[in-house]
Amino acid sequence: MNDYLRSLKPDLRRQYEPFVRRYVDFMGDTFQVGQLTGSRVESYAEAQIRPTDPNAQDRVAALKAWFQFLKKKEYVTENYGIHIRVRKAPGRAAGRSSGLRKEEEPIEMTAEGIDALRAELAEIEAQVPTMEQDIAHAREDGDLRENAPYHAAREALAFKNQRKQQIQTALKRAFVAQRSGKSDRSSVGSTVTVTRLDKQETLNFKLVGAREANAGEKKISVESPVGKELLGRRPGDEVEITVPSGVIHYRIDAVSH
Repeated sequence: MNDYLRSLKPDLRRQYEPFVRRYVDFMGDTFQVGQLTGSRVESYAEAQIRPTDPNAQDRVAALKAWFQFLKKKEYVTENYGIHIRVRKAPGRAAGRSSGLRKEEEPIEMTAEGIDALRAELAEIEAQVPTMEQDIAHAREDGDLRENAPYHAAREALAFKNQRKQQIQTALKRAFVAQRSGKSDRSSVGSTVTVTRLDKQETLNFKLVGAREANAGEKKISVESPVGKELLGRRPGDEVEITVPSGVIHYRIDAVSH
């Protein structure tokens, strides 16, 4: 974060620093950059960036630039800034006039990704009672206006409940990506072995849905530039992928399902 802030011009640094610092502080000192996922970033944005916040657009701009910096420096393989946006306020009038409920799209995921969501949900449900007790204890410490532990505990619980709701919604919409054992083409859930031709470097990528992307585990979203190009490929194919630093040439060596 400090490297990023030093790279900004003074005026922009003053504008962006409070929002980036708040994000880093929220994730905590022990959080590793490699643990970032699309769902983690999306959860933060949905819980913390409200349409009624007068600084919402500045917050979005600051965080998008922050995640672009992480991608440019190759701390992560994807730009997680695509998950930062302001949620739209519900349109009451439109809902009443049409009388129709928008059909939510299904979410294609791997079986492992669905299992991971279920495990995360179980962990959250186990943590919530303790967090509620922490709030009750903090409430007993006097004036709530000056009670930092109370407000921190409430914010943490709100985030957990928001994430719980998101997971429950995702699980209702999720379906396991179909894999064909006979096909040699890559699909969601495939592990693709490639050679980066300019460096003669061998890499393995697992193609997953956007919610499962995890740079540290080499799980890349099929919606990312690399994932889009590797999807539907077979051994022997060569692809060119445009990234901020230039064009990367890959050769697909193997596809496993």
